[in-house]
Formats: sequence, C-alpha cells, structure tokens
Amino acid sequence: MKHTVLYSCFFIVFFLVSCADKKKESNDLEDIVGNDDVAKYMKSFEVRGALTDNSKLTPPEEAEKRFRYPTDLELDLVLAEPRVRQPVELNFDHRGRLWVVQYSQYPYPKGLKVMGMDNHLRIKYDKTPKPPPYGVSGADKITFFEDTNGDGIFDKSTDAITGLNIATSVTFGRGKIWVLNPPYLIAYPDKQGDGIPDGSPEVHLDGFGLEDTHAVANSLRWGPDGWLYGATGSTVTSNVSSAVSKNVQFKGQSIWRYHPETKTFEVFAEGGGNTFHVEIDEKGRIYSGDNGSSRGPYYKQGAYYGKNWGKHGALTNPYAFGVLGNMKLEGDQKRFTHAWIKYEGGALPSKYSGHMFAINPLQNFLQLSKFENNGSTFKVTDESRILETDDKWFRPVDIKAGPDGAVYMADWYDSRLSHVDPNDTWDKNTGRVYRFRSTERTVVPKFDISTYTNGQLIELLSHKNKWFRQQALRQFGDRKDKSVLSPLRDILVNEKGQLALEALWAIHVSGFFDGGIAQIGLTHIDPFVRMWSVRLSCDLGRVSSKISSKITEMARTETNLEVRSQIACSAKRLPGSDAIPIIKGLMMNEDDAEDPDIPLLIWWALESKVEKNRDLILDLFKNSLLWKKPIVKENILERLMQRFVLADGSENLYGATRLFQMASSNEHAKLLWNGLQEGMLGKDMSDLPIDLVAAMNPYLSEFGSGRLSFSVRQGDTNAIEKSLAIIENQKEGLDDRLTYIKLLGELKISKSIPVLLKIVEGNQFRISVRTTALKALLNFEGDKIGVRMAKAYPDQLSADLDLRNAAQELFASRVSWAKEFLKLIQVTKQVGPDDVPVQTVRQFQMLGDSGILETVKTLWSNAQPVSSTGKEERMAKVASILSSGTGNQQLGKKLFQNHCGACHRLFDEGSSLGPDLTGYDRNNTDYLVFSIVDPNADIREGYVNYQIIKKDGRTLVGTITDRSGETITLRSYSGEESIVPTNQIERMQAQTTSLMPERILSSMSDQQIRDLFSYIMKAAKE
Repeated sequence: MKHTVLYSCFFIVFFLVSCADKKKESNDLEDIVGNDDVAKYMKSFEVRGALTDNSKLTPPEEAEKRFRYPTDLELDLVLAEPRVRQPVELNFDHRGRLWVVQYSQYPYPKGLKVMGMDNHLRIKYDKTPKPPPYGVSGADKITFFEDTNGDGIFDKSTDAITGLNIATSVTFGRGKIWVLNPPYLIAYPDKQGDGIPDGSPEVHLDGFGLEDTHAVANSLRWGPDGWLYGATGSTVTSNVSSAVSKNVQFKGQSIWRYHPETKTFEVFAEGGGNTFHVEIDEKGRIYSGDNGSSRGPYYKQGAYYGKNWGKHGALTNPYAFGVLGNMKLEGDQKRFTHAWIKYEGGALPSKYSGHMFAINPLQNFLQLSKFENNGSTFKVTDESRILETDDKWFRPVDIKAGPDGAVYMADWYDSRLSHVDPNDTWDKNTGRVYRFRSTERTVVPKFDISTYTNGQLIELLSHKNKWFRQQALRQFGDRKDKSVLSPLRDILVNEKGQLALEALWAIHVSGFFDGGIAQIGLTHIDPFVRMWSVRLSCDLGRVSSKISSKITEMARTETNLEVRSQIACSAKRLPGSDAIPIIKGLMMNEDDAEDPDIPLLIWWALESKVEKNRDLILDLFKNSLLWKKPIVKENILERLMQRFVLADGSENLYGATRLFQMASSNEHAKLLWNGLQEGMLGKDMSDLPIDLVAAMNPYLSEFGSGRLSFSVRQGDTNAIEKSLAIIENQKEGLDDRLTYIKLLGELKISKSIPVLLKIVEGNQFRISVRTTALKALLNFEGDKIGVRMAKAYPDQLSADLDLRNAAQELFASRVSWAKEFLKLIQVTKQVGPDDVPVQTVRQFQMLGDSGILETVKTLWSNAQPVSSTGKEERMAKVASILSSGTGNQQLGKKLFQNHCGACHRLFDEGSSLGPDLTGYDRNNTDYLVFSIVDPNADIREGYVNYQIIKKDGRTLVGTITDRSGETITLRSYSGEESIVPTNQIERMQAQTTSLMPERILSSMSDQQIRDLFSYIMKAAKE
C-alpha cells in the first residue's frame, strides 16, 4: 500500500482542473441529437441514473483505506486518475505490461447524430461510423503501463492507440494488436511486438451493433483452439461479415468467435443475458455472467440460452424449442453484473484456487464462490464477500488474473453506473485499477515471452499460473513451427492430465492437428483430452470415416458427461451421414436423461439435420428400442413432431405422418399429438393431409382430456355440437367441459358464443366453468359480448374474485367492451372506481382511445403520471420521513404483502410478476426511494410490459416469457400465460410505464412508510 502516496500529488493537481473540464469532456446534447423529437425525448428524462446517490468522490488513497478483505490477502491501488479514466477492460501482453482500455467516449460515438431512440435506449444513428483512422477521432484510448524496476509499481505509461470511438477491448497475437471498436474488429500491425502500431489497422470484421454502447461487442480472448472469442450484450443487433463469412445475423446476447487465419466468423453460442465478459478456464470452458442474479452460463458449443425475449425477439433458430439454463446458484440472489474469473493463477493461498471471483459493481463488492459439478455443467455456491467497501463510487467492471498471479480489477469509479438515462451524466475524469494479492507479493522478473525458445514455451505449458500457459499457446499459434510437433506429441502420449491437454492445444494452434493426433486424443485417458479431440476433429464440419466411427463408438461408450455433451455439440456440425449414427448412440444412453444440458444438445444436433436428412432420421426411428429411451420420450418426440408441422411443406408433413405410423404405443402417440398441437398453433388443423389424419385415427381417444378434441379441431360439425352439449351438461366430467370450452374459444367457433354467455351468466354453473368461459370469450369479437357482460357484472360476476378478475381482463381487451364497463362506474354508478386495480386501469389507458383516456383521467386521477417536480418533491419528503424515525418490521411485512406482494417476491414470499427484491441492494435508501416513487425510471430487464394488438382487434398486455418458433408467450398481470401466434399479431409495442403505480406510498401514513421500508431493508428472512 505504500506506493499509493504517489497518487496524492497527482490527485491534488487533477482535482483542481477536473471540475472545469468535466462539462467540456462530456457529450453535450446539441452535439448528439439529430432532430427535435430526439431532443425532446432526452430532455424529458430526469438527469439521474439508477444507483446514483449523493455521495462525493473519495481521493484514491482514502478510498483504499475503506476496503475490508481477509487477512491473508492484500489490496494495492495500482492506478488512479488522472493516469486512467473510465477503464472498461484490462489485459496483459507477452511482456507482462498492463493494458487498459479507457472508455471516455461512452455513451455516444463521436461524429454521429441520434435520429431515434426507443424505450430500451436503443439508438438509431444518422450513419455508420468509418473505422479508424478514417472516421471521426473519439476520446477513447488504449494505454499500457510498465513496471520498469520490478517493485510492483507501474511507473511508466504509454498511450499505444488514441482517437478511438467506442473501443471496448484489446488483445495481441499473430503480429497484430486486435481492437474491438464496434461496429468493427480491427487489427493494427505490430511485427516487433512492442505495443506501438506499425501502421493503420485492417478491418477484419464489420457489422457489430452499435445501438447501445453498454452492450456492444466486447472482451476479446484467445481460445486454446486458436480462435478469437468475444461477446455481445443484450441490446444490439449485429450483421457481421468477414472476408469469408458474410452477413452472419444475430440479435445480441451471444458468444462469438473469429479465426484470423481462415477469416471465418461464427456465433459460438446464442443467448445468456447481457454478456459483457468472457472467461476461459484451464479446461478451455467458456463462461460469461448474465447481469442477473445468477453467475451466467457455462457455454456449450452451438447451444442456445435464455434471452430477453421482449427486447430481442426469438432465437436465430426458430426450431430450438427450448434453452439451457445458467449454472445453478446457491447463495444470496443479488443482481450481479457480467464479469468474473475462475482463479487459476497459483499465487494466492491454496484455498482460493479454482474458485470464482465475481465483481458486483452495482453493490460495490467482490464475491468468492465455489464450483461444484452438476452433471455436464456446474452449480455455484457463494462463500463470502471477499472485498467490500462503503464507498458507493467503487464500480469494478473488469477482472483479470495477471502474470504475477494476482487478481486485477478495473474500477469505473463513478456514482453513476447504469444505462437507464440517455443523458450523459457520467464522470469523465475518474477511474482506478486495484490488485488483490497474497500478503507475500510474488515478484516476477521482467520477461518477453515472444523471445522464448520453443523449448522454453513447452516448459511454460507446465507453469502453475494459467496466464503463462495461455501465453505460450498464443506464441505457438503465432509461430506455426513444425519442430515443436515431436516433443509435443510425446507429451500428449505420455502425460495423463493438464499437461497432455496443453500439448494437444499447442499441436493444434501450431497447425499440426491431424487424423493421427486425433486418434491419440480420442483414446486418451484424460477426459478433457478426449473432449477437445472430439471438438477439434469436428470443428471444420467434416471428419474421416475412421474418426467418424470412433466418435460414434464414443457416443455409446463414453462415461464422462462433459465429453458426451461435447459429442452432441460436435455432431451438430457434421454432415447427416456422420452425425445421425452419433446422435443415435447418444439417445440410447439412459444416464443422460436427467442432465441439465445433454438432452437439449442432442435435440439441437438432430434438428439441424431435419431438412437435408429427413429420410435418415425417419429410418432411425424404425428402431422400436429407440422409442423407449427416456431422452427420446421426454425431449425428442414432441419437438420433432412440432418441427415437422411448424416447418410445413409436403415433405415435412410426410415426416409427421411416418412418425405416427411408427408410434409403438398410445403413450408415444400422445407425445406426438402434443407436438403437433404446438406446431399447429394459429393454423387450421382441417388442412392436415388425409394420410396424416388416417395415421392419427387409431389414437384419437388418447388426444386431450376430451375425446372429441381432434374432430373439433378438424371442424367436424357433429363434434362441435356434441362438445357444446357437453359443456352445458353439469353431469359431464369437469375436465372434459373445461377442455372443450378452452378449445372452442381457441378455435373461435362462433356457434359457441351463446352457450358461453349463458354459462357466464348462470349462477348454477361452477365458478371454474364460468371463469374459463369468460376467458374463452376473449377470443371473439362483437359489441354484444361487452354489453351482455357489463349487464351481468354488478350482480353476477363482481362478488367472486376469480370471476371479477376474468371479467375485468375481458373488458380491458377491446375498446367497445371497455366503454361498456366504464359506464357502470361513471354513468350508472353500479361499480366503484376503487374496485378496479391499478393494473387494469393501466390496461384501459393502453387501449389508446381518446374517450377512454378522458374517462380514466376523470375516475382515477392518481393514475396520471406524476410530474418530474412532483417526484423530486415526493422523494425528498419520503427521505425526510425515513430519517426522522424508525419502523416496525412486523407491521411493514403486512404492508408489503398488501401493497407489493401481488407483484414482487421478498424472502421467498410474494408473486413473480415483478423482480424478486431479495437480491437487490436494499440497504441503499436513496435507490429504494427513487425506485418506489418513480417506478418507470428503471424497469428491470425481463419485466417490461408489452402491448400486443391482434388482427382481430383484441389487446393483450403482459411480459414476454418465451418466444419460440412462431409464437410469443405473454404473461398477464394476473399471472396467466397466453400463447399468441405471430401471424395473428397486428402490432407489438414495449411500454415505457411499469404496472407498479407511482403513488403507492400516497395512501400510507408517515409511520407506515417507515414500517414498510424497515421490512424491505431488513437483512434476511427471520
């Protein structure tokens, strides 16, 4: 810590001038906006970002003293302003120099005008910027720092590249300095390896999205396979091209890779959250955080992970029919950001080896967690907060292990962090870098790995610090020296563990991985050598017959779960003739049915072969034993049928027919029927081919709860009449009645309207039947439905909660029906305004009818937006109330249940319509007050409400929980999910207002406010 004194002089001089320069260095509004609409939109935002508080900057040496950490570790302040500003990424080169990407141009690219902005703050610019050095020079720069005398102090700095315009990442290799400057991946020549570019850069990739500069392409990392890996976040849309790969389109949330020699670009895995980091562990596994409450996925090659469906729509593959989950987390479910490392540096006390060091900039701490096996993936268990501070400006945004085995963190250092306000209010003059190390600091002599002999590089493959091993691999990839093949092959053959894996990688990046090496690797005793031999063999999309046979054998006999998961991933890349025997071997294995990842990986491998290898797949299912396997029954049959009927076309429908003809039991036929129904949503089932219907006939009694279901779907008049008689007959089974009511509504069979109305109005019918009938009526048009239901509402529907909620949902779905209901409140006074929850009032407003809006304004003045001034005054008032007394947690719990629990969970109690509050920073009073008084300012990802207007005029409102194939799943505020075919949607629009009311505290006394906050802010469940 002694060297932090050096920063005192820097800081005093810097502080005197920073205030004067701050405004000048920020992005002024007049330099950004391209039209009056954008200017008005941006000015209407309050100049306040989420998690901003009123605290002041702390000088570097004072901030360092405020940290708390274990006694067996030490923390050093390595760099601080003015030497670094807004550091967004760290890296180390082959000489051990620390490189820092300084993101000062954020959030707006220099020289571009904002022409449009949506509610997610995604921006449309007036043009695409040109790549450096031809485009406008921005404020970003990349600087490297050197420790010239080995005392641990980076005493020399060099600005390697300046004038960058939204630059997020830098790495080195193949005689180049690689820089992500979206929309481009560029490479500066650096043949000497001194870090100073020899000339202008070459554009290798073009087309990364630029709509949201906190989610752009980022985090360049060399994989052990010789590819450059990177990530993109949740709010950009990319269409990437290289010299070879053209127009690779994907919508955010992905891990991608680029091969510098072959010029190939591809998406490695899709989804996963707002990915702004890439971690690669010693086995070559790929990870990233997700900006949620988990620690993100372990990314499998070619796999699909969850996305923010509302922001970015469906996956690129409409036939994925499912996604893999993140690694399970046991611990405090707090919202985390993207970056963490698996510590494999060898210099910290041994108890930290193999553990996760995860940064949490939102809540100002560093989390230590451990990994545990969970099938072919992992679960993560939190152990402790290993670094904490009460300095709210501490915002660690990147974390890396260095050559000395210490853990380095880039600290954005700003009261504001998040990107929920379009106004540029970030501090442009702050930034720090910290080093977390053992109390006995490791001194690493000066080195330059690029000058090492091949023998020295081979020795590095045994180094205890993963960083040196990865650097050695990079050098092998740079050199492509054939003389290393023999000694590396000997290591591969004779070693059993990590060193053998390193040798395999070194052979591959050197360019000498062939069939002979593959045969050695595929039979190796180490499972990770086998896993990587499968992956490297199949990466080019073709294999020899000998390798194909070996991997097919492994699919049947391999015992390691991670190896089997890679076999499934690699099968997806191979031609059908090679892939399908491998897939068959995997499906026959009963042990994988419960694995978190493998069943879907097998499905994706099979699905990828459907169009070109349909006959081979159908031949596969001639094997009756295959139908009995758990993976086939639980994960394949429904999806394959859905895939056939959703894709449509005579060949696909023939495939669906053959599956039914080969079904060996009623159980299998039922599974196929379920898949057929999913695939036929929004389509007319009466158009199914005669042969397919004939193949299904033997099993009709098994389809659905109602024996007439299929015939009704076929449009059979006699079956429709019988089903209507059944739903009216109270002696019939309840399951059948409910099934037919839902079906008649789904199919919009107009004959059913009079019967449904009769049921709703009839007190003699069960509540469940009446409620289901109300929901079925939502599918129909016609003013008479609204008139009849409004007439029935006061005396026949309002007394029961379920009927009341279903009826109000019906009224809020169409303009004419809403007007009929509002007459009951405004004209006849049969219903009181207080009987209508705020969520329903919001739905009335979303209908957009001027008359309804005026009525709502009259009846519910509290539903109108609060002015910015009013919110500020209310925030100040609530803050004053909280500071003037204490609250009662028990009374606060009751208030939470009554006012908040319908939407939010806290301590495993409540609803999931809104974010789970347990993992939020509930000790930050300013943020809680801000979020409760102004709930529209920061609507959490995944909880944005969407208004869907169907072509038949019906309006639906809710959050999108899935977007698969040709359907959207919408969850309403009542918690029910509706599956809406995309071909029935006229318009879908995200809403800028939360379902949470702005005046939720208005009805509470001062003491009740204290009680509520006391409960929300309590540390844990009792």
